[in-house]
Amino acid sequence: MSTTPTAQPVELPEPESIRETFESIVIALILAFVFRAFIVEAFVIPTGSMAPTLYGAHGTILCEDCGVEFGYGVRDLSDHRRSSRQVGNYSKATCPNCNHENSNLAVSDERRNPEKGDRILVLKWPLDMGIEALEPRRWEVTVFKDPSDGTTNFIKRLVGLPGEVIMILDGNVYAVPIDNLSEEAFADLDAIRHQKFLLRSGKAQGVLRSPSPSTMAELDEKMKIQRKNSSVQQSLWHTVYDHDYPPFTRDADQPFWKRAQADRSGWDTSTRRVRFQDRSLSDDYIVLSGKQIRASCAYNIKPRLAEPVSDLRTSFVITPKDATTTVHVRLEKLGRVFWATIGMDGTVALIESRSVPGPDTPVMARTKVDSLVAGKSVEVSFENVDYRLGIYIAGEKVLSSSDDPNSESFYAPLLKSLRKLRSRPTAPPRIYAEGGAFELTHLVVDRDEHYYHDANRNAVRLLPWAPPRGWASAEHPLLLRDREYFMLGDNTAASKDSRLWDEMGPHLAGRGEAFQLGTVPRDQLIGQAFFVYWPSGHSISWLPSIGAWRWNVIPDVGRMRWIR
Repeated sequence: MSTTPTAQPVELPEPESIRETFESIVIALILAFVFRAFIVEAFVIPTGSMAPTLYGAHGTILCEDCGVEFGYGVRDLSDHRRSSRQVGNYSKATCPNCNHENSNLAVSDERRNPEKGDRILVLKWPLDMGIEALEPRRWEVTVFKDPSDGTTNFIKRLVGLPGEVIMILDGNVYAVPIDNLSEEAFADLDAIRHQKFLLRSGKAQGVLRSPSPSTMAELDEKMKIQRKNSSVQQSLWHTVYDHDYPPFTRDADQPFWKRAQADRSGWDTSTRRVRFQDRSLSDDYIVLSGKQIRASCAYNIKPRLAEPVSDLRTSFVITPKDATTTVHVRLEKLGRVFWATIGMDGTVALIESRSVPGPDTPVMARTKVDSLVAGKSVEVSFENVDYRLGIYIAGEKVLSSSDDPNSESFYAPLLKSLRKLRSRPTAPPRIYAEGGAFELTHLVVDRDEHYYHDANRNAVRLLPWAPPRGWASAEHPLLLRDREYFMLGDNTAASKDSRLWDEMGPHLAGRGEAFQLGTVPRDQLIGQAFFVYWPSGHSISWLPSIGAWRWNVIPDVGRMRWIR
């Protein structure tokens, strides 16, 4: 006898109530708010003060002469600060490689921004932990509140730390911890800081005095250069001239590799592949000509005449024909001449000499490498940066000068002469050769980031009592107290940063002497910029435009990058 199974009722889940849905949305919003407020936040770069590290509103162009792609600044109409009005109605952008003035710009007036600024991610949580290892570090790209209003977000590079005296000399940052100063020197610098407050608040008249001669003498002895680490330094090399992109029509002020012996030279620089054939000449070299090496930035399409830069790097790929080839790369700084001598027998030497090195010339350092082989291409680089020399073969550092910037074997302290140093042209790199034939490809000259005070204008314009060149100059080192930081923009010729601040917002006015002009208090720091997640997008020409604005909806994935 069979039985028919009885169907069992299926228990269906009750539909989610409106209340539960609302609670889920609220929790998600709270989590997003907490994440944004305390962990990571996205920002848009408004101006070009950090160019070319980070771009504000800009256009992009391929140079009409050499083909190099570069960005140039345009005015952001939503930003009414003085620092955003640098471009005006100027219609030409100067190529950073070949000096050609490009006029075929996507935007040549103030009607529109073809590309908004880079969109970046900023790490915020380390500032809230109170852990010393997570405190802001020198050379970090940092977001903070503008001291002049307390609402605008600024982004600069942090270069001065609490508890030190800072000074900018010859394009570099120098500092000495307060603890290393004598009581007399500290009291003198602190008295100047106090006078600065009295002048700012109207409680005193006159001008801000300079440190005493004895204080300056002590700083000359104790100040040390603050070098960049390798990752930061790599991001702060700026191309002076890349021979892979020579100008097609060379004018008088455009770069080229000039042969010293025009008629009898063994060098041929007429193509991108530079060739050498030994002619047994004693002084046969090529020198970078036609372009002054200065701290200019192509983003500033109406640039001022920037200060010369002498911290340089020359790099190339060499393909020797035989083992008799020897190449000498020459760099000069402050009247001292240094050489990287590279022999295809594997000998590499670092030399200081006014003349071309010979067999009997004393060497600073020498080594032997096995990556130099006849017929094999290898990358070579020679740099003089932050008063330290370095020779790289196949991407590896094989020789360097002393790590002590005050070593008598390299550079003496030099601070007295540096404080008196004024802008002067930089000796361009040279490349000498002897022996067998070879070819050079990817020949590039780079310059280091160069911070400076403009001596030709009143920098701190709103304060007649302030140092004319600005804060932390050669004449006015700046004392940073506890929780005070000093910021600089990489686009030093067009960045209103700690050197130039002359206004104080109401959020800081009530702090009295606890706030010092030219500094950023610790509680005004927002976080460290670490990634460009959305560089300005590509436009789609077939999309309809709204008014004068273009659509930039496709992210430029190739320019997404870590920020160093």
